Amino acid sequence: MSSSVFYCYCHGGTDGIDSEYDGVADTCAAIKRTPSRANISSTYSSRKRRRVSVASLDLGRDLATPLTPETPIEETNADRFVTVRMSTSLPLNMTPRTNRIAKAFGLVDDRVLSPTDSPSPSSIPSLRSLLRRSASGLFSTSRTASLLSAKANLGTRKHFVMALDGPGISTDLFASPMAWSHANCIGVAFKYDVYFQNLESRAIVHLCRSSLSDGMVHSIDWGGETKPHRLALGTKAGVVRVMDSEKRMQTVEWVNDGHGMGGMHWNGDVLAVGRAGGNVTLFDVRMRAEITKIVGHKRRVHGVKWSTDGRHLATGDDGGIVHVWDHRACDLLTNDDKHVRMKHKGPVKALSWSPWQHDLLATGGGSPDGEIHIWNTRKTAPSSEPMHTISLQTAITSLHWSPHCKELLSTHGSSWTVPQSNVHSASQVSALSTENSLVVHSYPSCEQIVNVKGHSAPVGHSCISPDGCSIFTVSPVEETIKMFRVWSAPDGKGKNEGGDMTLKSTIR
Repeated sequence: MSSSVFYCYCHGGTDGIDSEYDGVADTCAAIKRTPSRANISSTYSSRKRRRVSVASLDLGRDLATPLTPETPIEETNADRFVTVRMSTSLPLNMTPRTNRIAKAFGLVDDRVLSPTDSPSPSSIPSLRSLLRRSASGLFSTSRTASLLSAKANLGTRKHFVMALDGPGISTDLFASPMAWSHANCIGVAFKYDVYFQNLESRAIVHLCRSSLSDGMVHSIDWGGETKPHRLALGTKAGVVRVMDSEKRMQTVEWVNDGHGMGGMHWNGDVLAVGRAGGNVTLFDVRMRAEITKIVGHKRRVHGVKWSTDGRHLATGDDGGIVHVWDHRACDLLTNDDKHVRMKHKGPVKALSWSPWQHDLLATGGGSPDGEIHIWNTRKTAPSSEPMHTISLQTAITSLHWSPHCKELLSTHGSSWTVPQSNVHSASQVSALSTENSLVVHSYPSCEQIVNVKGHSAPVGHSCISPDGCSIFTVSPVEETIKMFRVWSAPDGKGKNEGGDMTLKSTIR
């Protein structure tokens, strides 16, 4: 098209045409003109000439002009998935020929690409919302609770599977009067006596009785997986004994060192014992005396817990101080130039190390703290803060990580938040809902996924089963011990355990 326009404009005019038709030979011989395509201009109709002249726009000059910043950019409300032609688009529908080409390629089909700059306000937004809803429905998948999670176990059956009467159990909420062995025996201390029940045979055995001079039994703990029949007990006067539940006899006794009793926990043959004076004493069953003493606390040590790999020992005292002791280095990791890194605003008894991440520690504070702190002990610094904080405004008496999924269970005592009116704040509602309850939190979101009211009075202590699926809780005021199925094992072990233990019995 452009070549025909070029030859049309280069023609000499009417004078050249007349001289050619007059037949002047010498002029033709001297010039020897090249025949022009304009010679066949008679074949072009007037309509064709008009079309060529219209199409001879100087597109190069128009398109070469840059857009200045003052040039407004048109914005439309059309859907982003359908292109809209701007005002600077090429005039593709200027001639019948370009119309035919555009229609052949579907560029001017009203059904495909002929959007308008002023869409109807009712149809386009509704269509857009429908498209977005349908797209979101494709990407959103309905999440179902894992069969291992507490939501699929305790959340569906919010009731205990076993109940035991516990008259005479210690009313001290900082005592640890109950433990669950790897031989599936539940041991409980009642004042001066220690009993245990085999949950498979249902046999109840009276293990031992402490003297009046030794005081009532304050804490007990079973040996680990390698020594499931070994039980340690400590009295309020500070006497520590180790008993063999199979032979029903005492194997070793460590004399009173003049300090009262706190918490205790086994690590192989080594037993860590918290004292009322603030020290933590380490005993070895193969020796008749203590092997070392950890100095760092100034008040009674309520919580004592070894990590799952046995490399670190966490301790919490009545003043809210938490220390972590490195067994290999025989030194504290949390005390740098008398600056304690891990603190609560209330007494700390609840401690739990993660079984699937050895440096993850959960600590819980009593009144007036009511918070769960989750620490990474590898990243503690003099000014470090906990990785996560869960505020519950209720005394936290024990903590347990699930070995099968990333969930944390906490047991609670009474709440100190007393509502003054019928209109409760958010913190008051949260405190009242967790009072005397078992609460399961997901990790790392720390969301509350299950909340079960376990007792009508504060939960003083709890222990986890050897398969990591069930929890025994004790309420000293209610004088009741209850077993709850919280999680499930991946391989289904112990799935039917406790299924027929819905009867109510007494442990002594």
